[in-house]
Amino acid sequence: GLKLGYQTHISTIEVNFSSSTFLRNITLSPEADSYNVTITPLVSGYVTSDLGNVLENVTIQLGNSTTTTNSLGYYSFRPSLTLGQHPIIATKLFYDNYYAILNFSSNTTNVTHNIMMIYSTLNYEFVTGPYTENNDDDGKYNKKPNPEVISRAEDFWVSTKEIRKEVRQNTFIEETIGLYNFKTTNMDLIFTLSPEIKSFIELDKSALSVNPDSFTNLVLTIYGTKPLGVYNGTLTIAGDLDLVIPIIITIVEKKFPVEVLLSEIDLFNNIVQPGENLKYKLSLQNLLRDQSYKVSLKSVIKDSEGVVYNVEEYDSEIQNSLTLLKEINIPANVSEGEYVLEIEARYLNLLSRSTASFIVSRPIYLYSFFGIPLWVMIMIISFLSFVSLNFLLYRKYEERKKRYRVEVDYATLPRPGEKVVKLGLVAESKHPAYYELERLTTHAIVAGATGMGKSISAQVIIEEALMNDIAVIVFDPTAQWSGMLRKCDDKKMMSFYSKFGLKESDARGFKGNVRQVVNARQIIDINKHINPGQIQIFSLNKLDPKDIDFFIANVIRQVFKSDPKESPTLKVLVVFDEVHRLLSKFGGSGEGFLQIERACREFRKWGIGVMLISQVLNDFVGEIKANINTEVQTRTLEESDLERIKTKYGEGFLKSLVRAEVGVAMFQNAEYNRGRPYFINFRPILHSTRRLPDEELEKYNRYNDLVDDLADQMLQLEKEGIDIFDLKMELKLIKDKIMSGSFSVVEIYLEGLKPRIEKEWEKLGKKPKPRLLELANEADVKKAVEDAKKEREKVIVKDLVNNSSEKEKGLDERNKEKVGNFVEKKVENNFKKEGLKTKEIPNIVDSKLIKKAKDALNK
Repeated sequence: GLKLGYQTHISTIEVNFSSSTFLRNITLSPEADSYNVTITPLVSGYVTSDLGNVLENVTIQLGNSTTTTNSLGYYSFRPSLTLGQHPIIATKLFYDNYYAILNFSSNTTNVTHNIMMIYSTLNYEFVTGPYTENNDDDGKYNKKPNPEVISRAEDFWVSTKEIRKEVRQNTFIEETIGLYNFKTTNMDLIFTLSPEIKSFIELDKSALSVNPDSFTNLVLTIYGTKPLGVYNGTLTIAGDLDLVIPIIITIVEKKFPVEVLLSEIDLFNNIVQPGENLKYKLSLQNLLRDQSYKVSLKSVIKDSEGVVYNVEEYDSEIQNSLTLLKEINIPANVSEGEYVLEIEARYLNLLSRSTASFIVSRPIYLYSFFGIPLWVMIMIISFLSFVSLNFLLYRKYEERKKRYRVEVDYATLPRPGEKVVKLGLVAESKHPAYYELERLTTHAIVAGATGMGKSISAQVIIEEALMNDIAVIVFDPTAQWSGMLRKCDDKKMMSFYSKFGLKESDARGFKGNVRQVVNARQIIDINKHINPGQIQIFSLNKLDPKDIDFFIANVIRQVFKSDPKESPTLKVLVVFDEVHRLLSKFGGSGEGFLQIERACREFRKWGIGVMLISQVLNDFVGEIKANINTEVQTRTLEESDLERIKTKYGEGFLKSLVRAEVGVAMFQNAEYNRGRPYFINFRPILHSTRRLPDEELEKYNRYNDLVDDLADQMLQLEKEGIDIFDLKMELKLIKDKIMSGSFSVVEIYLEGLKPRIEKEWEKLGKKPKPRLLELANEADVKKAVEDAKKEREKVIVKDLVNNSSEKEKGLDERNKEKVGNFVEKKVENNFKKEGLKTKEIPNIVDSKLIKKAKDALNK
């Protein structure tokens, strides 16, 4: 079935001689897509036969459009089509129909499709009885005569001028004569057969009336009941016509071979159960090529002694061959044993039989063991097997669906306790992921590509630290961390709260301050900014990359210079964001990085933790990994990092990391999961996802400067012997209000505090000295960097000596060169272990350092 906008419907029907009417309903489904989009492509091509000859007047149909081929076998037309697949159909008398599917898209403008048609081997003769001979024109008339007839100016037309037929004895044939009336009035006709043939030829009507410009048919039935021979006669048409049609009938002998029908039975199953149907295929082959006939079939089920258990009868008509798929019921009361299916075929007063044996057997599951029916036992075993199999398949499906195919030993992961915080969930599980904050004294590094959840992972750890009264100091080159001071109002972020057991009311901002650094030499007194549970953010976005390098080096120098006290617990967490910018390949000088490396070695004893946040990890992990115990790696596009992960942890971790979702990170700590990494789905953050507006940041900077000026004036008053206790308390309130962002209250407090300080100066009759920004001496910072280099040299030499053999530790003159070569070799090998190439070693340990390492080793 074909219709524009509907899917093509194709089905097959079986045509036989026992039925002349077929009922087949067709349901056309509308096209799901592109129904309203039509195209008119140019479709063309050639049509040839299977012998290579061009075919003209071939009807080509595509969609609702039709065309025919010309004398060269060429066709071309533009059908209107919807997008998708459409069948192209070619038809021509005496050739098999051609069918193919063409695919059309919105880009299709021209389609060339050549067609090859195969000459049909079907017999186009119309068989009306059990026997017929070659008949080029049976006289049947159902269309208007051709123009040649009309041109003779005749007012009637008869389809045949002579009837010459051959009939086998005791059979019959039919002959149809077509009549057409060209008159404008009715044509009345009377039909008469001559006496010689009237006894064995019958007319379906003896008279009729043909309407103007219409046609009708006269049917003759010729019976082969006469003796063998040739019979001549005539059919006279009288009335409004005067016409005689000669009739010559030859009666021939009816002879059959000894066996004219071959039959064969094929059983679908040789073993059946009582009460079931025996299914079989019956193949019949007619050896009479020129005769079709009716066959009466009888199927019989009987045992070896001839006892009949079931009989079924049915008729069919056969022309050349016939295949029947049948089934016959086996009675439920038959006993087990061997039986026979016998099929008897009666046709043309002949009889043929075919048989097939089969076995009736009761199924084994009907037996019982220990009083329990076998089928019950089978059902129980099948059910258990089904449940087990489905469980295994489900486990396999879940395992295959997993993004993170890593083993997690939950017994080795931290459990809830003091200063043990929940970072989220172990990826693809409901197990909480806990972390011991005291592990931050051995420092942490968070790495990953932009937009993959690197900052979120780090900020979750920092939020937990703040909620456990740990001070946090952030050095922010991007000015993005100011959102920590306000609570989250991002609906998308808050939509994930319920998954982690959070409520919207849990959203909160954190107490703290944000300061803009405008001079790289500015000295930051870390001790002044260490306040438990508070975050201090230093924005470095207005500094050049080299100035940031210098500033970081100076900050760490100030920490060492402040002579901090040792602490067994974590007091403060120092966060360096975008730390990769300190590397030379990203524009840094390396000075700040040397100081960070030194900080990672020595800050632990003072209860100071360091967190590094970077887009890349491989470029510096070889220098600091021994002093960093917690590694958080989100999805990355950096090839060197991917190669390092593959080399260090295996390809499985690499594939899992590449498939990691945003917010899921690979987490590694030597004390957890037996040192193997695992994946954590970090919880959503509680603070705002957006940085503070520039106007608000400007208020922080302005009020911080005012407070710093007032604090400096108060120190000067104290040196003058003025009691400033009340002033200090009021200034402390102002600082608290700045950290909570209550600037309107800050303004009110300042309006009262400033006049009081001014009055104190008026009483003294003096003016305060202006506050000067304390700047670091560049030479002092350079000296600190050199000290860091020396410390690194000592560490490298110490590691090399500790890892060398006793023989290589010999320090006499004979071994100096050997030891020197060993140092070079060891340094190279150690860096190779970290995934660094030999050519990269000079970037990290230059030849001068190697020489100094040799000298230090010799001393």
